[in-house]
Amino acid sequence: MAEIRLIEGDISFKVYEINYKDSYYLICICDRNHNYKGDAHQFVFRNKSKKFALNLCWKKLIEPSLANS
Repeated sequence: MAEIRLIEGDISFKVYEINYKDSYYLICICDRNHNYKGDAHQFVFRNKSKKFALNLCWKKLIEPSLANS
C-alpha cells in the first residue's frame, strides 16, 4: 500500500510525496500558470486531490517503472 502526504501547496499547485515499497516519488499537480519552482515531476491538472495524486503517480511513474523491471 502506498502512503501519500502533502508537502507544499498554494492555490496554483500542490506537491505530494508518495512512498511505495521503500521508493519515494515527488509530484506536483499544478495549474498552467503556477508559481512552483521545485524539482518534482509536474503535471498540469485542475484536480489536486490526494486521491487523484496517488492515481496519477501510479499511472505515470510507478506502473511504468514496474513494467521496465
